[in-house]
Parts: sequence; C-alpha cells; structure tokens
Amino acid sequence: MIGRAPPHTTLGDDVDPGSLFVFIPGAMASGFLISIALLVGDALRKVRGSAGNDRRVRHTGAIIADEVRGGAGASRRTEEGLRPRAFYGILGGLSYGLAAAVIPGAAWNFLNPVGYISDIGWIWAVSMVLAVGLIVLGYQVLRLAPEWTPIVAGALGLGFALRFLFGREVWLVRISVIVGSLVGAAAVTALTWRLRRQGTVVDVPPSLRPLLRATPLIRT
Repeated sequence: MIGRAPPHTTLGDDVDPGSLFVFIPGAMASGFLISIALLVGDALRKVRGSAGNDRRVRHTGAIIADEVRGGAGASRRTEEGLRPRAFYGILGGLSYGLAAAVIPGAAWNFLNPVGYISDIGWIWAVSMVLAVGLIVLGYQVLRLAPEWTPIVAGALGLGFALRFLFGREVWLVRISVIVGSLVGAAAVTALTWRLRRQGTVVDVPPSLRPLLRATPLIRT
C-alpha cells in the first residue's frame, strides 16, 4: 500500500514571478548604460590626450618632493594643483543638497503605495547608492575647505525650510519639517563655526590624494 506523500515546500513557492518583471529589463538597461559610459569615457580620454596622466605625474611629484624636503607628513600642506577653496565648498554643498533631495524623494515614492516606483526596488536601490556616493563626495571635498561646512549646513537647513514653507503637504508635516530643519541647521552651524578660522590652512589628508589624482578635482 502506497502512503500519502509528505507535503514538500521550497523557498520559491511564495515567489510571484510577475513581481520580478522589472529585474531582467533593469539589469539589461544597467549593463547598456555602463557600456555607454565606458565608451564615452574612452572617447573623452582620446580627446583630452595625456592630460590625466600629466595631472597624476605632476601631483605625485610635488607630494614626493615635499616629503623629501620637509619630512613625513609634509605632503599634507602641498597645494600643487589644488583649485580655489570656494570650488570645493560649493561642490560639497551641491553634493549634500542633491543627496538631501534624492533620499527622501526616492524613499517616499518607494514606500508610498501609490508612488511611481513603489514596486520597482532596483530604482530605489540605485538612488540610494547614488545618494551615498554624493554624501561621500561632499564629505571628502569639504575636507579641503572646512570653513565652508557651517555655510553648507545653514544653506541646507534654509533650503528645506523654504521647500516645505511653500509645499502642499499637511500643515503639521510642514511645520515639523521647517522647525526641525532650522533647529538642526542652527545646531550644526554653531558646532562647526570654529572651522571658519581654517580658511587659510592647507591640510590634505593622505586618504584623499588618490581621489584628487584620479579626478578633475585638481587642475591639470
């Protein structure tokens, strides 16, 4: 006599194939965009010639020379190739501002049941990765112009307050965000105001040198 077969379940039983309809097209689109970016990068390198190599060689040479003349750690004060400090301050502010706009916007549209990416997780994930990259970039460049930190904090807080002052959200949400933005910006500005004294101090951390050599953050 043959008995009844025991129930058999797998992890895939609860997966709805229809919910994965965006994964393969999304992966293909990502691969296509990466290929295009690589081709564009190669074309730009051909157009620019050896500018990037010259930048890296000159920058590295200046660092080595300062280390030999001044001893270990002297390269932190090397100004060779650095752009005006306002460039790094403005770039850091823009990076933080874009990240501050992307994170709540992408998170709301993903978590909101009627959001336009509520069922497209890979777009939300890519948005978060880009936002983290912007935050890292903003932090790194502001290390070259720390006196801009309180200015950036104040501008971000004021920007958020103005955004919700003229927004269409519920009044309680608007007031909460406005008050929180202004209080947070005031606190960060007060805590970092002493950095304004470092407006003429050159201090380039060694961990930042590879980024400077590999990008147009320094002059050719």
